[in-house]
Amino acid sequence: MIDKDYSISNIRYEPTVPNPKNLIHALRDIGYSLETALADVIDNSITAEASEVNIHISFDMNNTNIAIIDNGKGMNLSELADAMNLGSFDPLAVRNQKDLGRFGLGLKTASFSQSSKLTVVSRQNTSIVSRCWDLEHVSNTKNWEVAVYNEAQIQQLPQISNLPTRGTLVLWEKLDRLIDTSSKRSPEDIFWEKIDIAREHLGLVFHRYITGEAGIKKLAIFINGDPVEAFNPFEGAGKHFPEEEIGKIKMQAYLLPHQNKTTVKKYKLLASKDGYVKSQGFYVYRNSRLMIHGTWFRLAKQSEATKLARVRIDLPNSEDFAWSIDVKKSRATPPESIRAELKRTIEKIMTSSTRVYKSRGARISKQGYIPIWSEYHQHNEKSYRLNYANPMISALLESLKDEQSTKVKEVFSIIESTLPLDSIFSDLATEPESIKQNSVSEEQLLKHAEEYWSLMSMMDNDVDIISSQLKKTEPFSKFEAFCESFIEKKRKDDLDGNH
Repeated sequence: MIDKDYSISNIRYEPTVPNPKNLIHALRDIGYSLETALADVIDNSITAEASEVNIHISFDMNNTNIAIIDNGKGMNLSELADAMNLGSFDPLAVRNQKDLGRFGLGLKTASFSQSSKLTVVSRQNTSIVSRCWDLEHVSNTKNWEVAVYNEAQIQQLPQISNLPTRGTLVLWEKLDRLIDTSSKRSPEDIFWEKIDIAREHLGLVFHRYITGEAGIKKLAIFINGDPVEAFNPFEGAGKHFPEEEIGKIKMQAYLLPHQNKTTVKKYKLLASKDGYVKSQGFYVYRNSRLMIHGTWFRLAKQSEATKLARVRIDLPNSEDFAWSIDVKKSRATPPESIRAELKRTIEKIMTSSTRVYKSRGARISKQGYIPIWSEYHQHNEKSYRLNYANPMISALLESLKDEQSTKVKEVFSIIESTLPLDSIFSDLATEPESIKQNSVSEEQLLKHAEEYWSLMSMMDNDVDIISSQLKKTEPFSKFEAFCESFIEKKRKDDLDGNH
């Protein structure tokens, strides 16, 4: 029998209040960057059904401020008080399916990560309300207190004149975390570089809103009056697989076009600043807002051969708990129940992605094809050597005396052994569009084609055989239009000669 003094009903509880100064500084270090902090604030604007967000930035070493202003439905006094309260929403509660929030922390933690003074002003027609978190005040008084501004005080705030008759202004001041004075470089230059990075990030994260995808309210985002351009990481995708549904999750795999199948401009655009290798993988969207990208969730390795593979995953906000969405909405972990499905999708798309490169590389050893370079395999090792069976090379060697032919072969051997494979691989991985070998002029092609035709004719080959072999022999095989024109001329000359 349990003694009543130790029963659950007799346990005594006492309140414990976290130290405001310590907790505030802990909240500031959750790990936001400027771009993820701005994205988190814009999430609230989307939830408020805004069609426009204007970010006003004013740099001054001692008085820099950033104002994020939307034309959403705004908040009344009660709603603003809740919004400024830490942990104001239950993360496990059922929310509107278009709601981009989760913990009721985003506005505060995102703002605190960049500034120590957060002011929010919201207007609904004739009603205007404001609250302010000043972390210096919290640290000094050790009290969880927000400042309540009256209308006269509100009118003195920076950028208040840009607040529409309905909407919300989020003002960041005392940007102690954003102004970098530790470098020899100009703090202002560093600051505006961060703004440029943020602009690109917002264009990626909200690209489906900016373009006004079907079923989504279109959103325009401006930074100091300049529109943020949408960046769609799947734009112009060459091959896409059928869409799959796993419970409430939708998934679509894509293969981006090889650099030889698109323009240099488009290829560079899709590479983004991170490059293709780091940009491959899953792109996880929650209510059409990109959260995570460029990862295979440790289900596969990122490699050069699979760099064109990207998979779009769409989650509803009801999957937040299952996917362990963090406060910043920049980290997630797929639940064990669907990891097998994700793995299967990875294997399918990686097979196709690798095939793109293998099929292009296989041309060097294609049956019936007469390349200038050939692959040689020995003891599980592969090397590349000049193909002495290529008629142009064999004709050259046969035209030389034995001693001269031997010396030329020695030079060829040196060329083969010094082939800069590492440099070629590195350049193809980083800037494939910039690699342009010296092209063969039509005059050179014509000269060599005449020599080839003459050589093959001397060996008693008929026109059909010579034509077929010409099309399979480098360098002529790379110039289809030239081959057709040249062969047509030779056929005509042959007919005229027979008559």
